[in-house]
Amino acid sequence: MHIPERIPGLKLATAVLAIYFALWISLEGSLWRVVVMGVGATAVSLGHLSQKYLAGRVLSWQKWVVVTAVLGLLFGLGSSTLTLLFMTVKTGLHAHGPEFSLNQIQWMLAQTPLWAIVGLLAGTGIGLLLTYKSNI
Repeated sequence: MHIPERIPGLKLATAVLAIYFALWISLEGSLWRVVVMGVGATAVSLGHLSQKYLAGRVLSWQKWVVVTAVLGLLFGLGSSTLTLLFMTVKTGLHAHGPEFSLNQIQWMLAQTPLWAIVGLLAGTGIGLLLTYKSNI
């Protein structure tokens, strides 16, 4: 598999995330909004890391699948971890009490193993599908 020099749409995704962050920080706490923030920040961060360290490389299909599996795992773990971090930041910025309930925080913590496994499986599947597509 040949990895391109530039990931298409990464600059646009970064700009959209920055705009969303500016809007998100001013709004009251909402679980779905903070999850979007965590998932988006993880996706954009992994995109930039991938572009920096993998751009232009040619990988065997086995290494390609391992890379996509690891990226999927990192996406699952990173999404839940960054969501929890953003929940903390949001609560710390507003002086009127917690933005998120204990149930919401516990739910987010409980999602971490599930999101990690789903990310690993999805990354593996995407890697295999792209390998198959490139060989057609």
